[in-house]
Amino acid sequence: MDPTFSEVIGAIYDCVAEENLWPIALRLIGAQVNGFLTTIAVFDTTTNTARLAQLACDDEDAIAALLRHARDVPFYHLLHRMEIDEPGTLERMFALYGPDGEDVWRNGALYQNFHRKFGVANSIDMAILKRPTRIGTINISVQYPEIGKAQFDLVGQLGPHIRRAVTIHDMLQMERGQAAIFREVIDRIEHGVVIVADTMEILYANPAGELFLREEALLASQGGRLTIRFPLADAAVARAVTLGVRDEVELAGVGIDVPLGATSRPAVAHVLPLTRRSLGQPIETRAAAAIFIAAAGTVIQTAIEAVAALFGLTPAEKRVAGYVAGGMTRQDIATAQGVTQDTVKSQLSAIYDKTGTGDQRSLQSLMRELSPPVRRG
Repeated sequence: MDPTFSEVIGAIYDCVAEENLWPIALRLIGAQVNGFLTTIAVFDTTTNTARLAQLACDDEDAIAALLRHARDVPFYHLLHRMEIDEPGTLERMFALYGPDGEDVWRNGALYQNFHRKFGVANSIDMAILKRPTRIGTINISVQYPEIGKAQFDLVGQLGPHIRRAVTIHDMLQMERGQAAIFREVIDRIEHGVVIVADTMEILYANPAGELFLREEALLASQGGRLTIRFPLADAAVARAVTLGVRDEVELAGVGIDVPLGATSRPAVAHVLPLTRRSLGQPIETRAAAAIFIAAAGTVIQTAIEAVAALFGLTPAEKRVAGYVAGGMTRQDIATAQGVTQDTVKSQLSAIYDKTGTGDQRSLQSLMRELSPPVRRG
């Protein structure tokens, strides 16, 4: 494992508790692909305001120009069409916009006053949060026109870690201004939070978390250890805690949006690793992870999304699982993706290994078990 990459991921998770650390993390993220300026933002689509807006760049004039013309971006209405954790370039945005996408862009004020002036030739854009009233993105402006697979792969690998940090940050944001330390914040929020050791021993639960534990519909304490009633979710959360202690890089998509079962009070869990966090308050030193329980919202989590969350499928694996759910053959999947059957065979093998299934029929059966869809918060 590249120690620099591990440092980047650690910096990303540090931002959950301290929003003012985002410029440090963004600088490290941008450096992975020789970026010029990196931004991260979460937009509230009901108020058209930014709940999170941070950037990093060494050129103060470029920062000023970007801030002056940021509202001139013609692609905001397309952000919801970007796939989570899948980086793309300006060319993708042009294609989503339509035949005149590039002309609209080049005639715009942002291009004229930022891109052209500071030699920004392209960008890597990626969706990191999609909720009923939220859309989150990260953008890395680069001064070279052609972005290669290596750069895309690096940003894609960082995607789940950024998504986890931003998702939990968004859950905490409403209370952040009223509480100085992490412990006070989690005590105030309406979402359940349970802090566990690496053995899943419960070290602390906020009031909402205690209520979940008392009701025992989704969570329970057995011998002082956290258990989740839905066995697949219990295994997924425990795996995320273990990975977070062993190596945060390995967490990737494991432990985000984990469905806790289709109950009368459906919810999902997000696992935040704590072993390497410095949170500035007396949380038990054995704390390995904080498990956030997000109550039901208005987004429907499909069976495919549930499988991806439970087993940590990559975006490509999730896409293939969707093809399988639709009854497509290996040849059909290869044609749809423009790849060989051997590539599809390799992708399916990885999916079977992660999900404990052995063929397309058993994978389809697993997805049927997770239907009807589970609502998520």
